[in-house]
Amino acid sequence: MIKWLGLFLLLGIRLFADDCVYNPVAVPPPTPEAISFYKTGNFLWAVDFLYSLVVPALLLFTGFSAKLRRFCHRICSKWFWQVGLFSLLFLLIVALLNLPLDFYSSYMRPHSYGMSTQSLGRWFHHFLTETGVSTVLGIILVWILYGMIRKSPKRWWLYFGLLTFPLTVFLVIIQPIWIAPLFNTFRPMEDIPLKEKILSLADRAGIHGSRIYVVDMSADTKAMNAYVTGIGTSKRIVLWDTTIQGLDENEILFVMGHEMGHYVLNHMWWGLLITTLLSLVTFFLVYLLAEGYLKRRPKRIGFDTLSDVASLPLILFLYTFISVLISPLWNLYSQSKEHEADTFGLELTHLNHAAATGFVKLQYNNLGYPWPGEFYMLFRTGHPSIGARITFFNNYKPWCEDKPLKYGKDFMSSEELQ
Repeated sequence: MIKWLGLFLLLGIRLFADDCVYNPVAVPPPTPEAISFYKTGNFLWAVDFLYSLVVPALLLFTGFSAKLRRFCHRICSKWFWQVGLFSLLFLLIVALLNLPLDFYSSYMRPHSYGMSTQSLGRWFHHFLTETGVSTVLGIILVWILYGMIRKSPKRWWLYFGLLTFPLTVFLVIIQPIWIAPLFNTFRPMEDIPLKEKILSLADRAGIHGSRIYVVDMSADTKAMNAYVTGIGTSKRIVLWDTTIQGLDENEILFVMGHEMGHYVLNHMWWGLLITTLLSLVTFFLVYLLAEGYLKRRPKRIGFDTLSDVASLPLILFLYTFISVLISPLWNLYSQSKEHEADTFGLELTHLNHAAATGFVKLQYNNLGYPWPGEFYMLFRTGHPSIGARITFFNNYKPWCEDKPLKYGKDFMSSEELQ
């Protein structure tokens, strides 16, 4: 009798552990590897930022950009093809100059910390594919940019900044269908019971007709992730196979609830709006600074007007510098939206304990640093710290205190689902 009573109590604790009664999950201290990964990551971020300024500055102030433009003019007689050839050669040169740092940061460093499973051949294939895709897209953007500068030398920044919105929407539509499959294999989820639970969760969140895919990220990394992406017919829920392997069912369901929160709360559309506003600010400052510089020292760089395609490295230099300066605005905004998605996920699932234990696993698996400094939070991440999130998961339970849910109005009742 005592044995069965004990079993019943244990089962009861497990059934209600993710509802109201459970011991808070402690935020684990970072491992020595995580501390090293965090510190070297900050240093690498600074190096990458400086390098992203040095490369365009080198091409600009040595006069190489002007020489490349003259070469393209000799080869092509029409402006359209001159700009296209210049963009192609310029972007390939930049990719080659960035190759050593890219190789270290995306291949050598993850391998040195045991985070990567990617072979050298697969890395090189991804590098070539990414370079090809980014070069094609880059050429198109340069055509549009300099076409606008020629047509409207004083307002191009306004038109190009506003164009950020439709261009990003277009990329969101095509990325899951045409771009992402170039790098990894996506397949429908084969775990039918888990798939049905995720779809049931999606129905309750008001996301109907969703498709769930699993992507073979284990071929590249040991990190875990999941996301909701696409618009219209390209809409889909994507789970990394590493996430399925590393988290239990309830932990996965909370992660899915979090991602559904992004979708239901229209974070993508708000993000597009904020991105467009920041783009307008950035390109306006680029316009002011570039025009001011060209009025003073045009001879040093071989051109005197921004409509000259040789000014591309000047625009890239200023854009990179200004983007980093204003990046805290985006990061703070993004962190607030991630917190909203966490809140949505908890209210949808009530899986507080699973959310906390899942993030403990993420911290260990991804070499996370639970309490990063202010510099990291302002300049390097759009997510709240792992420590803050685990603490929030432990404490946010309004349903246990008969308090209203913040996003309860977004959930469909059992009657509505029938």
